[in-house]
Amino acid sequence: MPMTKRKKVTMKDIANKLNLSINAVSLALNDKIGVSEETRRLVLKTAEEMGYFEENPLFLSKNHFKNICLIIEEKNFRDTNFYTKVILGIENEAKLNNYDILVNFMKRDSFEIPSCIENRKVSGILVVGTIKDEFLEKILMYNIPTVLVDHASFMFSTDAVLTQNIPGSYKITKYLISKGHREIGFFGQKNFSLSFRERWLGFKEAMLDSGITINEEYCITGEIEKYVLDKNYKEVADILKKLRKFPTAWVCTNDSNAITLYNALKILNIRVPQDISVVGFDDIDMCNIVIPPLTTIRINKELMGVKAVKRLLWRMENQKEPHDHMRMEVKLIERESVREIRN
Repeated sequence: MPMTKRKKVTMKDIANKLNLSINAVSLALNDKIGVSEETRRLVLKTAEEMGYFEENPLFLSKNHFKNICLIIEEKNFRDTNFYTKVILGIENEAKLNNYDILVNFMKRDSFEIPSCIENRKVSGILVVGTIKDEFLEKILMYNIPTVLVDHASFMFSTDAVLTQNIPGSYKITKYLISKGHREIGFFGQKNFSLSFRERWLGFKEAMLDSGITINEEYCITGEIEKYVLDKNYKEVADILKKLRKFPTAWVCTNDSNAITLYNALKILNIRVPQDISVVGFDDIDMCNIVIPPLTTIRINKELMGVKAVKRLLWRMENQKEPHDHMRMEVKLIERESVREIRN
């Protein structure tokens, strides 16, 4: 028995179902003024449910869905110290512009294109945190405006909102030097992310410009982020035990690393800052709670999210313009984790 061909869905069908005029439906579908935002959303939702867009893909290509796909590793999404603040800024700015955020999780080593991208039901994409180039390439093939947040690719050109990582790390290393420190180490898995690599470079530049040779024995930069994420202080303490000599101060890749170092040193009965000074990066809430309060570099995390959405909305309207990397300003926050050494 031959299959019955499905009747093509028209604007009139949508109008009849919603008891609206065809003109109102047309205004909503074409993103024109003359209908309320509530009506526009209702028309789009009904058109999707009725299969209108399957027969009229042109509407999808014009980005009529006011949705933004947010892609992030799940562990980063649950990071209440940093990325939650960034996402709060994203959510608030999106709402101000009548956009919804569709959160999609990815794994560090495997990736599937979210269905909202595959079906072109988003107007833009925000990737928050690190993503492999091979995964990013798959996303960019859909030609949907994309902005990276706290990450940038060396292979593919995109807009990105980043932090002044090198200047921030440079500044806080110079601060330690101004306090009389010369035996300074670096603590953190430098190849874990772009931000960490840049902070390592800032540390190196500050030491070089000050005429101080870096002692590699003071630098713990291997596979330690897993211990930081798991709060495995004992494992870090065991690594510290193997050092023949300790520096007078450590520059850490971020505050979580610094707080991990606090706890590992405590296991070894080493005091901060009396025995060793410690500085961080990010200025998470815990910096004021730990004892002693942590000297660090402040990033306006919510503003980073706001800037990302603003850039994405601009990119939607200016798709042929050159891509740009924006760097968030940083500020040294002096607290009580650094001891001054007097010669």
